Amino acid sequence: MWMPMIGLWRLQEELRMDPTDPTLSRRGLVAVSMAAVALGAAATEAQAAGTVTVPDYIVERLHGLGVRHLFGVPGATCDPLFEAAQAGPLEVVVTSSDLDAGYAADGYARTAGIGAVALTYGVGARTILPVVGGAYAERSPMLIVNGGPSPEDLRLQNELGTLFSHSDGTDDGDLRAFQPVTAYARRVTRASELPEVLDAALRTALEQQRPVYVEVARNLWWSRCTAPSGAIQPVPVGPPPEEALLARIQQRLAVARRPIVLAGVGLRRFGLQDTAAALIEALGVPWATTMLGKAVLDENSGGFAGVYAGTRSVPELRDIVEGSDCVLALGCVFGRQYRHLVTRSTNSLMRVDVDGVRIANEPAVSADQGAVLDGMLASAASLASEWRETAALPALDFATRRASLPKRPHPAVRQSEAGIGYDTVMALLSERLTDEHLLVTDTSLSMYPAAEVHIRGRDGVLCNAVWASIGYSVGASVGAALGQSRRPVVVCGDGGFQMTCQALSSMARHELPNVVLVLDNGLYGIEQWLLDKAWYAGNGRPPRAHFALQPWRYDALAQAMGVEHAVRVETAEALATALDASLTHPGPSLLSVRVPPHDLPQELRA
Repeated sequence: MWMPMIGLWRLQEELRMDPTDPTLSRRGLVAVSMAAVALGAAATEAQAAGTVTVPDYIVERLHGLGVRHLFGVPGATCDPLFEAAQAGPLEVVVTSSDLDAGYAADGYARTAGIGAVALTYGVGARTILPVVGGAYAERSPMLIVNGGPSPEDLRLQNELGTLFSHSDGTDDGDLRAFQPVTAYARRVTRASELPEVLDAALRTALEQQRPVYVEVARNLWWSRCTAPSGAIQPVPVGPPPEEALLARIQQRLAVARRPIVLAGVGLRRFGLQDTAAALIEALGVPWATTMLGKAVLDENSGGFAGVYAGTRSVPELRDIVEGSDCVLALGCVFGRQYRHLVTRSTNSLMRVDVDGVRIANEPAVSADQGAVLDGMLASAASLASEWRETAALPALDFATRRASLPKRPHPAVRQSEAGIGYDTVMALLSERLTDEHLLVTDTSLSMYPAAEVHIRGRDGVLCNAVWASIGYSVGASVGAALGQSRRPVVVCGDGGFQMTCQALSSMARHELPNVVLVLDNGLYGIEQWLLDKAWYAGNGRPPRAHFALQPWRYDALAQAMGVEHAVRVETAEALATALDASLTHPGPSLLSVRVPPHDLPQELRA
């Protein structure tokens, strides 16, 4: 237990004074000493009484769950929490924008197990609603702590019509905004409520692997509540599976001639990676992952067939997945890319995830997914398939995996444009990434070849492939750098980068080793492709005006934000050299990579 937060940070500053400093009076020295004694006594008395301050309760609970960093932008409504975190065991990571704080907390949650962010009411908190929506869709357990209005704020607003700071005129605007995109959202109006509310929020975050929201009336920050007691223990979601349910799953696997396992990010979220790997090995079947789940299992282990991303996948993988008579999807979050599979393979699809078990087009049956996998593993040896030995599994090498894609040449206009193509960028990365790197991909044209990048080891990729928010990668990589030990290597389009470029300042401030590649083609390329594919054929007209970007000097911008190792490259040779230097540079790096405007990855060429 650390000392109470109240006044501690000021005391720490005083105690750093040199007692021999002639400018420090004897009276001042005595006052500091007495304050130290008084606070020490207060801490002892508080511990004896079994109470802590409201901010200390939050900090202690987060620390008990393994959280070591609190992200946010300080403001009057949440500042006491920042003071408590800094006085206690958490490092406060202040970002340059509220949006970046949200993305950093999300990246931390996805890599460390749970994350936390605190922001100012209204203007700060609602800024991260797009982040929280993605965390809800893709199951990322983050705690949002918000300082809300006091009873007096609400009285004056309702009786006199004077809005409290950052109010929209309603009593609970932030709470109602967060309720649809969180698994738990409550407002605390009495200090005595906090332990129950916070513990329930954190337990829900762990059980459902989704964001939760706790709003604390700002007058409570200086109040006390019961000290934490016991550990927060999540309980399984769903009952143990019935024998009849397991028997049906086993029967479908037993008669299947071409079974395959499709592994999703839920295996990592719920700690089921080892069980799933053992099940796949015991069944002896090929396996693939979704893009969101890329590297959730070690791609170098036996039977790996690739990353299935729907109709843009390499042909061999499409044949294995879409030609399967039994697709066992474990922990998958299916976005629009998987409509083709789900509609075409309805009768052969079995889904096991936190929502239960869904066989074919039947309603989901509630069951604890961990217990389902355990039950399947117990009988897997008797269901072993020989198909893995005969299936034509693609090689791990990036170029070899993509060799079967249709050979469609670039249009003539592309041949005359300077720069480095997407396929070349991702090939150079694939050659260099090791088990010491974390590939962080963004929603851009580069995400298609990113599926085939060779990842060494488990948990080597971070993305938001279902929610698909451009700019996610840059901010999320700040949290990821602090949440795990791999070095983040970010690949982001220029349009996305312009959304969250302030994260470079956080990388420099905290001396993070992130390597950021900005793919500069001068336009919102993925939107241009989605809405006007014909432009890429080179018909002589400019891109749609609202897709064109204002040109930036990304290397100069990075240096202005404190990222000194920043270069611009326009050839493959220069990129290879810059990558080698950046991957060994001790601090953050930025590579501004010129990409020809009409370039497309091989998957997308008409």
